[in-house]
Amino acid sequence: MPDRLTRGAGRIGRKFLVAFGAAILLWAGLGNPGTVRPLHRARWITVDGLRLRGLEAGRGDTTLVFLHGYGESLMAWRLVLDRFTRSYRVLAVDLPGHGLSDKPDGPYDYPAQVRRLSRLLDQETRGPVVLVGHSLGGQLAAGLALARPDRVRAVVLIAPAGAGINPFLTDTAGIASPATQWVASALSFVLPVRDSAWLREPDGGASAGSSGDSLSALATRRVLEQFDFSAIGDAFADLRQPVLLIWGRQDPTIPWSIGQHIAGLLPCRRFVTVNALHRPHQTLPDEVGAEMEAFLRAPGCG
Repeated sequence: MPDRLTRGAGRIGRKFLVAFGAAILLWAGLGNPGTVRPLHRARWITVDGLRLRGLEAGRGDTTLVFLHGYGESLMAWRLVLDRFTRSYRVLAVDLPGHGLSDKPDGPYDYPAQVRRLSRLLDQETRGPVVLVGHSLGGQLAAGLALARPDRVRAVVLIAPAGAGINPFLTDTAGIASPATQWVASALSFVLPVRDSAWLREPDGGASAGSSGDSLSALATRRVLEQFDFSAIGDAFADLRQPVLLIWGRQDPTIPWSIGQHIAGLLPCRRFVTVNALHRPHQTLPDEVGAEMEAFLRAPGCG
């Protein structure tokens, strides 16, 4: 009888240890509702001596490079980016002066930013590249495609700058007017720069500066002071790659009429108008994502 009791106690003890171990694993993050394992992990990428926060995911022969708009970060793409990781390698970065990336005194002008991104392509990608850019990032995507036709296979432009923005927001040189810089800075930070459920930050990223600190506010003001939002102009006509151009008909920042003008310049484009304001990839992610998938399956003029 004592032997049976001993064996029974041993079985109960082993079951307890298994259950206890499972509970520890759940508490550590595999099942605890308060701790979610993020889908991605960010890393630091150094370009021209600047440290940029980057996200790399997926696999494939073609790399999709995502470039966000003014005052935002790579988090702007979280509602559409994951649908492409099964078929493509994806790379998204916080542009210099934005998000958790370094915020030097400058320069933040259009040529300087294109040069940095060109070096990023050489350093972080191999094979064909498709650029995906919104607003300021859309202008940079178009400029990079013009500068690097050897690497860029196609371009997705979502309400890109480059041919100007709302004339009430700029001066005659295409630079954001002083009267609107404060307003633009205050309204631009519509998304958090962190989401622990989606992205694990790189070492030191949890304490890195974000859009709420004074350095970020100063950097974004300098971007507005230095960046020419009309720098491409009629040179959109020199883009030879297939372009998917997506625009919100109610866009108050870069009006749809500017989109019509750019569409008329592009020699090979598909122009899609959606019922949205300036950020259709955030307000209509499924619609925008589906348009992108169709375009990527068969890039061409249409």
